[in-house]
Amino acid sequence: MAEPAESEPTEPSGAPDPAAARAFQGYLAGVGSWFGSAGMQSVLFSWLVVGELQASPEWVGIVQTSTLLPSFLFLLVGGAAAERRDPRGLLIRLHVLAALPPLALSAAVATGHLSIPLLLFFGVTMGTIGAFVLPARDSLLSRVAGNDMMQAVAGMTAVQFTAQAIGALIAGAARLTGSAPMLAVQGLMILVGSAGMRAVTKEAPVPRAATPESPWHELTLGLRVMARTAQLRWPFVLVVCVGLFFIGPFIVCFPLLVRDYYGGDAAMLALVMTVFPIGTITGSLLIRARGGIRRKGQAALIALALGAVSLGTIGFGLPFPGMMTAALAWGLCGSVFINCSRTLYQEAAPVAERARVLSTYQLGFVGAAPFGATLAGFLAGQIGLLATLQVVGAAMLCVIAAIAVFTETRRME
Repeated sequence: MAEPAESEPTEPSGAPDPAAARAFQGYLAGVGSWFGSAGMQSVLFSWLVVGELQASPEWVGIVQTSTLLPSFLFLLVGGAAAERRDPRGLLIRLHVLAALPPLALSAAVATGHLSIPLLLFFGVTMGTIGAFVLPARDSLLSRVAGNDMMQAVAGMTAVQFTAQAIGALIAGAARLTGSAPMLAVQGLMILVGSAGMRAVTKEAPVPRAATPESPWHELTLGLRVMARTAQLRWPFVLVVCVGLFFIGPFIVCFPLLVRDYYGGDAAMLALVMTVFPIGTITGSLLIRARGGIRRKGQAALIALALGAVSLGTIGFGLPFPGMMTAALAWGLCGSVFINCSRTLYQEAAPVAERARVLSTYQLGFVGAAPFGATLAGFLAGQIGLLATLQVVGAAMLCVIAAIAVFTETRRME
């Protein structure tokens, strides 16, 4: 009897797909490019207004709001755009477009034309572009994530905050070079993301119903899906509170603390703005190493509570090393909340409306932040920087207690 023919060798089912690995690496390069630029902007933009223009706390709040308010206005539009088009191609074009404002601001600073109106225009422009970048980026994650969403989210979060920390440190060189050269570096850094996104496979958008929908229905679809889904609704409420009580005060009060309380310069501001991302990087890597977190809702609430305590502790006027330690602890807590809430969102978002639903997550963060920045600026002008940090920390604790007692959030997995 003839021997059976040898079968062709097959690759083990668990073997990694090289194309998928390249796509994920390209995606991470795009994420790193964008947030490296954001880290530079967090230092340079803040220092231009508090250091070079010596603005009051109220004006610092208004100028910082200019970068955030467009997200409140356009994130839902960005989510709809990411579903109508291939998010990969959209991100490639947006990265090129986003490189132009920092290069233009660099030229204006170099020629002595820096002013509050110019910074407001820059902030609105970058914020508008970002409102289209964020939903497209989050939508693309599900395509390159593979089978373990939380591992992918933790990896992406670690890259995001590593790049942000590196960008902030690079921007600290403005102390030696001046702001104009560093703004040019920021613009060039964004361009790197356009090349990285080209490694992601091009795909057609998810097909939608043939019946045309009204513009209002298109824009609000993600909000309606979020509102009727518990695993989306309560994380959304929490990220709104993070934008209001954490992000706004962070971008307004911390630059003012460096200038008015610690007497620092752009290099000290760069160091301060790096500490929070370092905590978030460390926490994300630990989460990735342990294989994720099972009780995500409970972990998110505990992390937010500890973060609120860290922020309130800074409001006691700690010595500089103590403030840095508290900011690092705040970053560690932030890593738990970001990874848990983002994973809950990614897993609960319906495929057909994924980009729109994910845009509501970013809307919670950066949509509420303009109001938080304005509130923090005016509170700091009225009751002082330290008292402002204690007030917003206490407000966050009250929100967390209410959600823990009256909702099912702590049981979410």
